[in-house]
Amino acid sequence: MERKGGFSGLTSVHCDGAIVIPDEVRSQLGLKPHDHLLFQLKGEHIIASKVNDESKEYYVRAGE
Repeated sequence: MERKGGFSGLTSVHCDGAIVIPDEVRSQLGLKPHDHLLFQLKGEHIIASKVNDESKEYYVRAGE
């Protein structure tokens, strides 16, 4: 899947910690319900990356 351009938008964190990912971002990344995301903190920025099923177990173990 080819990604075209960038995205800027504003969303909010709900009281339960849920974050709504805008449709345009979900579409460009091909995100579907129950997909997994890896969150990385770089300074004051959060980087979220889609995790494919093959590498999911690696990330789970690395956090232990």
